[in-house]
Amino acid sequence: MALRTAEGLRGEQLVAGFAQAIEGRPERLFVQLGIQSGLPGTRVNLILAQAFATECVLRGKAADKLAFGMAALSPEAAPGASEREFLPVCGLLALGARAASEKKDAALRKKVVGILHESAEDVRFRVREIVPTALAKIGAVAGDALVYELAPWMDGFFQASAVLFAMAQPNFTPVISDAEAALARLDEAYVLARDATRSMSRYPGRKALIDALSLAPAALATHFGVPVFDLLASWSNTEMPELREAIEANLRSGKLTSRYAMELKRVRAALKASLPPPRDPTMAVQGMRGRGKKRSRR
Repeated sequence: MALRTAEGLRGEQLVAGFAQAIEGRPERLFVQLGIQSGLPGTRVNLILAQAFATECVLRGKAADKLAFGMAALSPEAAPGASEREFLPVCGLLALGARAASEKKDAALRKKVVGILHESAEDVRFRVREIVPTALAKIGAVAGDALVYELAPWMDGFFQASAVLFAMAQPNFTPVISDAEAALARLDEAYVLARDATRSMSRYPGRKALIDALSLAPAALATHFGVPVFDLLASWSNTEMPELREAIEANLRSGKLTSRYAMELKRVRAALKASLPPPRDPTMAVQGMRGRGKKRSRR
């Protein structure tokens, strides 16, 4: 999810609460953030979360203890589907913004990336969903360096999906110059999805990875072009329906239609050529499903 640039916190209660939180008394801020969080509900107030992150950047190191503390709030202290879930969301976004603002502080970035790695598989889905946005903030200034650092993430479903969603964000994609490294992360994601055991096929993390594979390649193709289509064509040689549909979903991207029409055609041809033959070609009828033998009546 890409967020537009926001100002810091506004409103007397939020500003006063933030000042108290910096001094070690966060409850007033937590109450105000909860009230304006949009939770419980279907849409979390990401504009406010961004404003909080910006405020932390403006305060610099003085805000780090607060941001780290909020990011570390457990599901017991900040339950999912409650207004308090907004607190770790704000904390993680603030950490991403702080790491991005301290370009030369390698220790801070390493610590933040480690926390984001753990949060990528948090049981609370809004916490998981903010991780790619926080990563992309760092990626927007770190570029290829972060792409290299994220290689260890590619052995976990939720973590790998976070990497792909982050690289696909409009503030991160344009600053990636090493196509080989970016495509390595993408290829590793395909391998992870392909090699999942049958028991993992319905695991939410694998579904998240398939969702990421349905979006990220198209975003990367707008930046890197033909090499991405080469990778999609090579992965078209699979019988796994979910991977085939993920590839096809990228081909439907309106951003690719005019510029890469021939490449889209090439990948679609590869998908078609790799379709598995019907079990009994003599019985195949276009558009019909096999129904098995009819039971004879006596």
